[in-house]
Amino acid sequence: MTSSHDALYRAICAHPDEDTPRLAFADLIEEDGDGRRAAFIRAQVALARVPSYDPLCVRTRQHDPDAATGWMMTEALPRALPPGCSWQRFEFRRGFPWKVCVLSLAAFLDGGEAVFDTAPIQAVDVDQRDRPDLAALADWPHLARLHRLHFSTGWFGAADIGRFAESPHANNVTELSFEFDSIRPEGLAALAASPLFGRLNALELNNPSFLPALLVDALGVAGRGGALSRLSLPSNRVNRDDAEPLFRLPLLRELQSLDMSDNPLAGDGVTALAESGIVRGLRVLNLSNTKPAVQGIKALTEASGLAGLRSLDLSNNGLGPTAVKALAACGGFRGLRVLNLSNNHVRDSGAADLAASRSLAGLLELDLWGSEIGDAGAIALAESPHLNNLLRLDLRPRPDREFGDTARAALVERFGDRVCL
Repeated sequence: MTSSHDALYRAICAHPDEDTPRLAFADLIEEDGDGRRAAFIRAQVALARVPSYDPLCVRTRQHDPDAATGWMMTEALPRALPPGCSWQRFEFRRGFPWKVCVLSLAAFLDGGEAVFDTAPIQAVDVDQRDRPDLAALADWPHLARLHRLHFSTGWFGAADIGRFAESPHANNVTELSFEFDSIRPEGLAALAASPLFGRLNALELNNPSFLPALLVDALGVAGRGGALSRLSLPSNRVNRDDAEPLFRLPLLRELQSLDMSDNPLAGDGVTALAESGIVRGLRVLNLSNTKPAVQGIKALTEASGLAGLRSLDLSNNGLGPTAVKALAACGGFRGLRVLNLSNNHVRDSGAADLAASRSLAGLLELDLWGSEIGDAGAIALAESPHLNNLLRLDLRPRPDREFGDTARAALVERFGDRVCL
């Protein structure tokens, strides 16, 4: 790189929250002939400014999905990394590497601050084969440069979490993710009671080792959620018995995004969610693989306060035409922009109901991958008088099914390159 490149890159690393040096870098490399990377940086900066249900994000998922992930930009990953670091689980944000995998936290703390000169890193993913010393991390001054931390191991208790939460270097941490046996119930309770919890805007607990009843008790310590707007609880084994006390927690009432995917909520659990009032504040709701059945879907469609919901994921639920008909008839979904019904039993009659729904006229994205839709359902969607706003329609069938020529032609004529076949 030239001295101009070097100076701008150093500015990006020194001020990772600012977009101006990133966009200036894009202009510079475009002048040097690297228009591909320049376009990627600009696209990611723009995507970071809007929610996942914004038209820009939907168009990107349809036409340039790699722009969201950065997977095609591996050549832009710096080759030299300090000891203990790896690009094994990298992530780009706003055009540059944002997350690095820490193979050894001890090695990282012993010289890993050099990573902040290598790239504008603000997140670390501690490798699951490491047993991290959370107390040592709490004492590390460069912790102040991180926004997100992900742990897969550690079995952190109250003392570990309490010391970390009190660290003066943790003031900029706004996202925490714990997976598998990385945190104990008492550790989660200590976090919920700490000032750090009030500063978090995102918390993920993925497949923890303890029972869901202990999860409810620990989160109940928090009271109100402070700044928390995104809560992800995938694979927590939350069933119909755990659902009601969980959804009654004050913590959940101020959320904008809730992920309950891969929990056996069943009809009673989703009914408890619908009746809790939580959905009034939600913009994003993920109920993938929760098996709500017709009971849960009808309860959800009858819930009050659905007007603000913008994205709903009901994939992998075995839902049939009766449940889909209830969804299509729900007037509360007029604000919905993204609906995922992939891998359900939608079939032709369900597709016809979706096509005839006035309430879903605002949809920008409709995912019906693998939903057993045949030619009749495809033609109904192509002839829908209400789906004019769709920017992405995923109708890819399962391997044993294909649309006939007439159905394919009708879909392409109506939606052009906005349909996935």
